Amino acid sequence: MNDEELLDELRAAAAQADPVPDLVLRQARAALATRDLDAELADLAFDSALAAAGAVRAEGDDVRLLSFESPRVSVELQVEYADGRVVLRGLVTGATGNAVIEVAGERHTRPIDDDGWFTAAGLPRGTTRVRVTAADGTTVTTGWAGL
Repeated sequence: MNDEELLDELRAAAAQADPVPDLVLRQARAALATRDLDAELADLAFDSALAAAGAVRAEGDDVRLLSFESPRVSVELQVEYADGRVVLRGLVTGATGNAVIEVAGERHTRPIDDDGWFTAAGLPRGTTRVRVTAADGTTVTTGWAGL
């Protein structure tokens, strides 16, 4: 048995004894498939989950607010949790067209209305980001956030 055959047998044994969870594989594929090296990153400016870490939250308070900012675009997100799914409402300043929500290996495209709003309901929970196109044509992507 040569080294390559031994490695193949070890890989098969490891895959059978302790397989990589499906969610991990989907998110890894999504991260690689959706990378855009030319996109401008909108940094996280505010996360109500972090701001409220030391505060007492009301019972049943299932709303989270996130703000992302770049030199060209700002994206405000309101996240609501219901029945294990996510409703995402966004307000975009400095961009038009569509918002592309990437979560758990899926892409959901929603139009940005004339007032800058978009809504996506029934999204799975998971690491999420939003991609928009600025008025000058630059692609702007929020950082990944666990929702």
